[in-house]
Amino acid sequence: MTKFFDNKDRVGASLILAFSLFYLRSSYSIPVDPFDAQVGFTSKTLPIFLGSCAFVISLLLLFISYLKSEGDSISEGVRGYDWKPVLALILLMAAYVTLFSFLGFVLASVLFLQSAFFLLGERRLLVSISVSLGLVLFLWLLLTQVFSLYLDGGTLYRVLGS
Repeated sequence: MTKFFDNKDRVGASLILAFSLFYLRSSYSIPVDPFDAQVGFTSKTLPIFLGSCAFVISLLLLFISYLKSEGDSISEGVRGYDWKPVLALILLMAAYVTLFSFLGFVLASVLFLQSAFFLLGERRLLVSISVSLGLVLFLWLLLTQVFSLYLDGGTLYRVLGS
């Protein structure tokens, strides 16, 4: 049993498997508007697809880790690892989730990506601004115009707009 917990591939695949099962179970409880029940693409469709893909991939990773004769141990993998960027990104994600309803999708996402680029060492401002703004605007257009999903503009937009 301790050999299972010291193999980083098995532990990683097991964590992804547990998360994907929880995510998949949660995605089935997303409420669907009665008018959209017969539509092919609803608010449940993408989460169920992503959860199913993660579940299948984690099972494949777990199976492949058992086929390998020797795997890397966790203690060797984390020795000398710089944890500061990881912890800073986790705090940055928590700030993104907290500020999302106030700033809205576009502004919160652009600020999150800009901060993450800076944190990870990208100092070319023009590149990071164009990538973050381009990606966020592309996703906003895709979700709102193509898939007709509502993305909240945020409390700040409503306060400044009135």
